[in-house]
Amino acid sequence: MARRVNYGNDLRRHVKRYQLQTKLSTIFSILGEDAQSVVDWAHEEGKRSLKERKEKTTLGAEIFDLLANEAAIRLVVMNHQRGRMITKSEIRKKTGVRMEMPVLYRQAGLRHPQEARNLRHNIFHNAFEKYILKLFPDVETHVPVTGEGLTPDLIVNHQKPDWTISVEYKGYRSITLLSESEILKGMRYQAEWGTAWLVTTTTKSVRSIYGPKLSAQEIIQKGMERLERLSKKPNYTNEQRENRGIARKGMKHLEKQNDSKLKCDLIQAEDLIESCRKGKPLSGLAITTGFEFCEMLRNEGFVEEADDVLRIMKTPTKMLTSDKVTAIRLIE
Repeated sequence: MARRVNYGNDLRRHVKRYQLQTKLSTIFSILGEDAQSVVDWAHEEGKRSLKERKEKTTLGAEIFDLLANEAAIRLVVMNHQRGRMITKSEIRKKTGVRMEMPVLYRQAGLRHPQEARNLRHNIFHNAFEKYILKLFPDVETHVPVTGEGLTPDLIVNHQKPDWTISVEYKGYRSITLLSESEILKGMRYQAEWGTAWLVTTTTKSVRSIYGPKLSAQEIIQKGMERLERLSKKPNYTNEQRENRGIARKGMKHLEKQNDSKLKCDLIQAEDLIESCRKGKPLSGLAITTGFEFCEMLRNEGFVEEADDVLRIMKTPTKMLTSDKVTAIRLIE
C-alpha cells in the first residue's frame, strides 16, 4: 500500500496532466520508508538541474523523472537479490519511464548482460572501421538505424566508381561454428545490397559444410538439426548457457525464414577486397573467422585492434572490459 507522502504543486500538476497517479503511487510503494526524503531530495535536485541545464521542461516533470529513476534502481537491486533480472517493459509499467537497461544497471552498481554484447560489438566496430578506412580512405560509412528496414551493422559507400557493401559483426566468445541464422541474415543483406561481409569471432569456417554456393533451404535444414543438438547439451557453465541461448535464438530465426528461397555465392574476403579495389565488388557473401580478421588487422598495422578482437574470442563475458570504447550503448 502506498505511503502518505507530501509533495508540491509542480509534481501534482505534472501527475494530473499526464494521468500518472497510479505510477506515482507505485513509485512511492517501491521507495517505502524513504519516499518522503527522496521526494524532498528530488525537488531540490530538480530545481538545481533545471537551472544548470536551462532546458525547456517543467520542474514537475524533472521531479517525476528523478523519482522514477530512483525507484527503477531499487527495483533492479531488489530483483538482483532475488536472483532475477528485471526487464525494460517491467520498469516502464511500474514507473512510467523508458530506461536504457545497461545504464540503469550501471547506476545500480551492477552489470547488465547487454553491456558485454555492446562492448563486443563496439570493439568490432572500432577495429573494422579503422581497417576499411585504411584500405579505402575515400569511402563513407553509415550505421543504419532500426526502423529503416534491413539493418546491417555498417554500410560502406564508395563514389567514383560507385559501389556499396553491407557489413555485419558477430562477436561471441565462441569456439563453435557460426550459427546458420547469422549466415541467413548475411544472405538477406546480400540480396538487398549485392555484396555482404560477415565478420565474426568464430574459429571455424562454413565453407567445408556448405561449399561455395549457399542455399537458404539447405542452411535452414542443416541449421535446425545442428542447433537443436546444441540446445539440448548440458549448461553447467556460463559459456554453455550462452551457447544454448545462441542456439535457441538461432532456431527461432530460422523458423521465421522457413520459406526463404535465397541463394548466393560464398566468396573469400581477400577476393572481395581486390574486387572493391577494381571498382566492382563481387556479388556474394564473404565470411571471415576471428583469426582471419586478426591477421588482416595486423597486416595493416592495427596490432592493438587485433589484440582487442582476440580478447573477445578468449575472455569470459563477465571479465571483458575496455577503456577505449563504451559498453553502455551501441556505437551509432
